[in-house]
Amino acid sequence: MASLLFVFLMLPLLGCLFVLFSKKDGYNAFNVAFFTLCTGILAILKLFSESRIVGSDFLYSYQWLKHPNVVFTFGVDIFSLLLLLGVYISAVIGLVGLSSVQRKSKSLLLLVLYFIWNMSGLLVVRDIISFYLFFAGMQLPLFMLIGSHANIKKSSTLSLFFLFNLVGSLLLLISILTVYRYNHGSVLLSHIGILDIPTIPQFIVLSGVCTAFVLRIPIWPLHNWISFISSGIKNPLIYILTNLLPLSGLYGFIRFGQVIIPTELNAFVPIIEVFGVLTMMFIALIGLSHKNFLQKLFSYSTISYLLFLLSKLLLDDKYQMNMAYSLFIFLIVNASLAVLDLFAENAREEAGCDYRGVLVYIPRLSKLFAFFVLMAVGLPMSSMFWNNFVLISALFRESFVTGLWVMAAISLIGLALIYELYIMRDVPNNTVQKYELSDISDRKLIFFAGITLVLFLSFFNPLWFVF
Repeated sequence: MASLLFVFLMLPLLGCLFVLFSKKDGYNAFNVAFFTLCTGILAILKLFSESRIVGSDFLYSYQWLKHPNVVFTFGVDIFSLLLLLGVYISAVIGLVGLSSVQRKSKSLLLLVLYFIWNMSGLLVVRDIISFYLFFAGMQLPLFMLIGSHANIKKSSTLSLFFLFNLVGSLLLLISILTVYRYNHGSVLLSHIGILDIPTIPQFIVLSGVCTAFVLRIPIWPLHNWISFISSGIKNPLIYILTNLLPLSGLYGFIRFGQVIIPTELNAFVPIIEVFGVLTMMFIALIGLSHKNFLQKLFSYSTISYLLFLLSKLLLDDKYQMNMAYSLFIFLIVNASLAVLDLFAENAREEAGCDYRGVLVYIPRLSKLFAFFVLMAVGLPMSSMFWNNFVLISALFRESFVTGLWVMAAISLIGLALIYELYIMRDVPNNTVQKYELSDISDRKLIFFAGITLVLFLSFFNPLWFVF
């Protein structure tokens, strides 16, 4: 299994190499990227079966340096594999959503594969040094993607994005250097809270780590950078990758475990809880009032991430797999909605249509779009329904007031998505010009039909594809 895990981690880098030397004209780079991600999905499915054989957790260590003592430790379990599978399927969905012109961009596909490599490494490493390398490594390719391919016009928005992520990386680096001073070597993520470190340095380490993760999650008042970025992106793949960035902060909280919140930091948990709930309500109201569907989708993804964060901070570890099942479906649904909405938006612009009810002219896309919206708002069409229900019920038991505010925010953003779907499916009257908009192709229809089938089957058994 160690060799399979190593091959899986090297796949995106190997794909980068092939993309780099591929021909400039044509779709060679796109084919390489698509093949690389699909091969990664097959490797993840194989790792599912292997992890079941060897146990719930598998660790593999590699001695990188002896002086200083740096040991890279990798590991997979069902939780990390579910997130990996969701990330890879989301990236494939983003590739499918690219236009013919975007598919010919070597730099775009090269940076995408490099970002996926960092994301993959982040989700499987178990020592703090490796975690930092991948955590910080995600920033550069995404910054270059947004700056060169996302058509973000305001330079201040990019500066804000870079600044927030840079501060988070520096805080995590300071924490690592502090740990190294007292430990003189690599430390497992699960051991960082139980090291023999004096109280003040330990407080610096844990508060720095927590702050670095919070800066990756769009929580008020630190949410503006990703809000400004997401609302202006018209490339579906870059939009999907940008909305994967908060997953790195959420995963950091989850993987570091309960030891990351010792007695010294217990006072900060209610503060994060209050700001998290306030952010959920604030973002839900913005989504309800905004006309742009991508802004509504950003609000939906933000509220979802904060739901998982509050679940991690307030609930026991026994709910961790419920979070994994929900995250797996959430990543796929969010990516599918982004691709379908941008396809409808591009079709509207090409036809010169100024009417919002465009889905009435695109029957194939209309059905798929409605399915994913209904799944996102919580109808029982996937395992996300059951697992979100479990998480929200547990939050109610833990704190009725928190559960009530969380439920209110989820209801508001659900109403916003449903209302937008109603508007986009509104049948125009006779005074509205008739438009001819291009529908999705047969290949894309088959692809998204397969995605809907996978999600629907997860309602009966979340891991039916391996167990």
